[in-house]
Amino acid sequence: MSLRDQFKKANLISSKDAKRLAHEARVERKEKGREQLEQEEQQRQQALQAASGAERARIQREQRDLDAARAERDEAAAVAAILADEAHRAGPGTVRFYFATADGSLPWLEVSPREAQELRAGQLCVVLAGPEGVHDYRLLPLELAKRVARLRPDVIVHAPRGVVAGR
Repeated sequence: MSLRDQFKKANLISSKDAKRLAHEARVERKEKGREQLEQEEQQRQQALQAASGAERARIQREQRDLDAARAERDEAAAVAAILADEAHRAGPGTVRFYFATADGSLPWLEVSPREAQELRAGQLCVVLAGPEGVHDYRLLPLELAKRVARLRPDVIVHAPRGVVAGR
């Protein structure tokens, strides 16, 4: 059923108007000819495909942005969990491990001989547990410190070269 028939059925146009529109359509088809009508139809189809392709690309771009934002939120939550759960206080130890901070101070931690060996070997890193300026430090395994450094390089106080970009 054509659009003209649907308008007529809905009483949006009269029978006289429907006949006039049908006549105009026949005259237009006769004047333009089959080739031009087919060409116009192809142009309409191409325009429709281009519009739907652009819409599809826009939707994919928006979905990628949403996925990236979701992944960033998830990674931030994971890093917060790592800092809260995995970073541990230095055990009661007999060895003082000194390290330099970004502000130039030289704090130290009392660590066990094993922790001192792991710190020197680069298997453990020192992270800031409290707010900046407060000397509250924890130990974190190297692989977790690398993950934390990607999102929160400011909390990494002592790590082997290359864990934090620029250090």
